[in-house]
Amino acid sequence: MQPHEKDTQDCLAIEEDMAALDCLKKVVAQYSSSDICQPKLVLLVQDNCLPCKEETALHATDIAKGIVQKININSPEGLTIAKENDIDLIPSLILLDCHNKLIMPV
Repeated sequence: MQPHEKDTQDCLAIEEDMAALDCLKKVVAQYSSSDICQPKLVLLVQDNCLPCKEETALHATDIAKGIVQKININSPEGLTIAKENDIDLIPSLILLDCHNKLIMPV
């Protein structure tokens, strides 16, 4: 198991949602410049979606820092991510590996 995988799973084990998210943001930021298959936080949104705008505003600082990637679900990348991971609700803040597969707690 790679160090980032253990760190990611440690974060996913945190029961309090905001604490778990804060932990995941630190892991993503810590490993973002490494050569390993690092985790990434993706916010799937679409145009003309009020909850998407609210979620984007909530994560604006992290989006600006590159910790959260905002992707339109109707873009080619967004469609691929949604299809491969069976995601049909937006907005969705999801944790993906470098192959755009959902990272789940183990």
